[in-house]
Amino acid sequence: MKLAFFTVLIGAATAICPGFNFGIADTHGGPPGSWRVYDDSCNSILTVFADNPCIAGAFGCSPAPIKFNALHLNGLDYACRPDPNSGTCEGNGIQVCCRNDGN
Repeated sequence: MKLAFFTVLIGAATAICPGFNFGIADTHGGPPGSWRVYDDSCNSILTVFADNPCIAGAFGCSPAPIKFNALHLNGLDYACRPDPNSGTCEGNGIQVCCRNDGN
């Protein structure tokens, strides 16, 4: 009779925005300010340096109080909103999570 033993290692990595494609964080750089877009595995996808990120082209913003409500990346539009399950990347707290809802 042969016995086989298998060990499965499960990583402790967690998604920064479960159910979303990207997260946006204020990196607290500046001036000008800087904001970073991360994929759900904390890979840096885009960094925006601007005095006003709402007119830089990558983000859509709400009226005051200003929050990012859209991400425009690689010809696609992503809807963004705060999520209580968001995490951090490189020590930066994720402000909003973004996903493409087919647009």
